[in-house]
Amino acid sequence: MKIGKDVWISSIGVGLTTLIFCLIAGVFNLWMSGAAFIAASYFFGAGAPMDKVLNISISFLLGIALGCFCHWLLALPHLGGLVISSVILGFLTFLVLFLQGTIMKFAEVPAWLLAWGTTMLIITNITIKSWPVFLIQLIAAMYLGVYLIIIGSNYFSKWMYRLFPDQESKKTDESEKD
Repeated sequence: MKIGKDVWISSIGVGLTTLIFCLIAGVFNLWMSGAAFIAASYFFGAGAPMDKVLNISISFLLGIALGCFCHWLLALPHLGGLVISSVILGFLTFLVLFLQGTIMKFAEVPAWLLAWGTTMLIITNITIKSWPVFLIQLIAAMYLGVYLIIIGSNYFSKWMYRLFPDQESKKTDESEKD
């Protein structure tokens, strides 16, 4: 079985940037590394749209804010019941889609919803001792997932292709010079 150059370069790039992320996460005690991999997976699954990085980043912030708001709202007495919380979550989902379709066209709904769900998953399963530290760590983890793991591996791939160009393109360049 022949393994293509693209597979090697991509695998090495993602592996190296993941290694760097893990070192950073360990040094800064970013215990929610899973959020970085969720964010990186979303960005990669969306086709790594470099022209939408800012939109996705803002949408992650919107999702984290909505997750925190939901946690606060559902912790209020009489709002945590099944029917009432379902109505609240249904309305908020409607609101996200409505806002994106009207006044917040820059927002990426899947990124917004993904960050909302990730935030809700984390905060409903642990006790938050310091909200500012939690928010900084969550934002840092999600942004490192996109900016370090995915974009870092993309730059690594570009650098490797310049360092080791394809033989066909090298022959084409030489024949064009003649």
